[in-house]
Amino acid sequence: MGRRRTFDPDVVLDGAMHAFRRYGFERTSVQRLEQATGLSVGSLYHAYGDKAGLRRAALDHYLSGFVTARLDQITGPAATLDDLEAYLLALFSPPLNDGFGCLITNSAIEVAGEPAAERDLVVRALELMRARFTVLLDRELGAASAGPAATRLLLLTQGILVLARVGLLDDAAEAAVRDEFARLRAVRGRTGSSSRKGKTP
Repeated sequence: MGRRRTFDPDVVLDGAMHAFRRYGFERTSVQRLEQATGLSVGSLYHAYGDKAGLRRAALDHYLSGFVTARLDQITGPAATLDDLEAYLLALFSPPLNDGFGCLITNSAIEVAGEPAAERDLVVRALELMRARFTVLLDRELGAASAGPAATRLLLLTQGILVLARVGLLDDAAEAAVRDEFARLRAVRGRTGSSSRKGKTP
């Protein structure tokens, strides 16, 4: 019979998640993991197998918690282009522009050549983002424009998060976001596919 866990997995995975986001997989040392989680390496490895197993658990925790909750907020049934634009613009300001980027984006760069389990988690997260963008854009622009626009916004979002990691977000990058959403609103105006269509004034 295995030992009973005496820690809160959410607290531990929150700590590991932030450590991997800040330092990346290679630079997240055992000592940093112990400091971030409050557990000894023996307890961590007993629970998650090894450092790679802990990263997988942290990625899954990040996806099922933070990423899904944020997508619910910015692409949910009542969300519009304005909500999605506001999120992308928020990436340029505190606390989201803290210089550490996004765990999914950072991991996408790191997992080349890694076991399929790590890559699959990253792919699942990125496909979820594109799918949720597509649902919102289908409401706002119509089906014909939704898929291509969702792909552009996924590329734009990931590009912003990479630039944030190296401190290259600037006024030109912010203007590019505003220009893209101005273009999307023009498409919405031509198609009449806004989520507000059919509502009485």
